[in-house]
Amino acid sequence: MSGWKIDPAQLSTALENTGTAYEALLGVVTEQGISDIFAGLTWGAQYTQDVPIALNEVLTEQQNGNLKNVANHIGAGITGVGNAAYELQVGNESQAATFQAEMLAAADDGDFSYFEQHGHQGGEA
Repeated sequence: MSGWKIDPAQLSTALENTGTAYEALLGVVTEQGISDIFAGLTWGAQYTQDVPIALNEVLTEQQNGNLKNVANHIGAGITGVGNAAYELQVGNESQAATFQAEMLAAADDGDFSYFEQHGHQGGEA
């Protein structure tokens, strides 16, 4: 076994705190918030008619690209670290390494199916 020493309570607290912050991040850009912005721009008729179109393009690009990428990386980090730490605690370094590799892949492509099929829920297989 490697020289890793994992304090389960500290790791659990760190992952829970990260998960809480992650959930708050996901709620920043909401459908209602965007609807409110567009509703506020309709008052100017022909003077502001192009603003919602441009804003929609910017928000779509940001939401579909950057925010999704950030969310994938955070979600993958939480999932991958938790699973890899569990495997290290039970002495399975090979599976821990697999979880780490799958974490990096999920961060890039958003595919969490490996964790859905093989991951641990609350530290149990």
